[in-house]
Amino acid sequence: MLDRIVGPLLPVAFVILLGFAAGKRGKLNHADSLLISRLVLNWIFPALLLAGMAATPRSQLLDFRFVFATFIGVMGMYALAFAIGWFRYRELKAATLKAFVNGYPDGAFMGIPILQAMFGPSSLYSVLVLNLVASLVMIPLTTMLLTIASGEGGGAKAFVASVSSAVRRPLMWAPAIGILLSLLAIKLPPVLADSLNLLGKATPGVSLFCLGLIMSSVRLNLSSEVWMNMGLKLLLHPVLMIAAAAMLSVKGLYAQQMILLCALPSATIPAMFANEAGAYRSEAATSILVSTAMSIVTFSFAIYLIDGGLAAAA
Repeated sequence: MLDRIVGPLLPVAFVILLGFAAGKRGKLNHADSLLISRLVLNWIFPALLLAGMAATPRSQLLDFRFVFATFIGVMGMYALAFAIGWFRYRELKAATLKAFVNGYPDGAFMGIPILQAMFGPSSLYSVLVLNLVASLVMIPLTTMLLTIASGEGGGAKAFVASVSSAVRRPLMWAPAIGILLSLLAIKLPPVLADSLNLLGKATPGVSLFCLGLIMSSVRLNLSSEVWMNMGLKLLLHPVLMIAAAAMLSVKGLYAQQMILLCALPSATIPAMFANEAGAYRSEAATSILVSTAMSIVTFSFAIYLIDGGLAAAA
């Protein structure tokens, strides 16, 4: 069991440490991390989302019960963490980034190799559904809230201007185009699909390296905020997914895979958002690092429960 978890985690740790070493040795600096963050958020990650959503079969997108259960489990965690963050900080940027850190599991970078080792290639569907919710709801919502928080002025005019700015960002419209193409059964031209995939495949390595670089320039602090995030992400999040699956009577392999995905540590993309927003940087970077390390224990327990029949089909 342990080798199924440690195997994918070791390359993740190596790339993070490589970025950390580059920053500490002065090869790259904070300004470089901002540039890499913009590269990830405005170019290579949107390409990954567009290509992935466009290639998703229409029939899978229309599995509404499973999609809705995933929505409840993922966005429920986002909403809860946002409420806690707002109560704690009374500041929109911090509350939004706390919600993003706790609501967005590392399904794309860690979930795919782990689930494929456990369940085979069919498990990619669960990762796509998770990314569907994240791409169509969580990432655009986070983008909009951070844009509003950074806006000048007030009232309805400022809100409209902030939303208008947010929807022009590639992280908003790229996944939406991919979903539309899938629903209309329109295939991307092979050359375009290959080009987007070539660019998008750089997302995991570049974002992990950038995470290490960010960690080298911020003070990593195991504060009460970080430990709270550990409890929310690694313990409460899979429980919420179990509750959502039970409420909608979603059972079987897909339900088990989604529970495992929600038990994964925080994704690296929230650290890119925090770095670009200039808020919650240390908390986000430390939470992602510690949750990745702690997930060896918590994810092993989640596998134990799944192997014991949790959410299994009757």
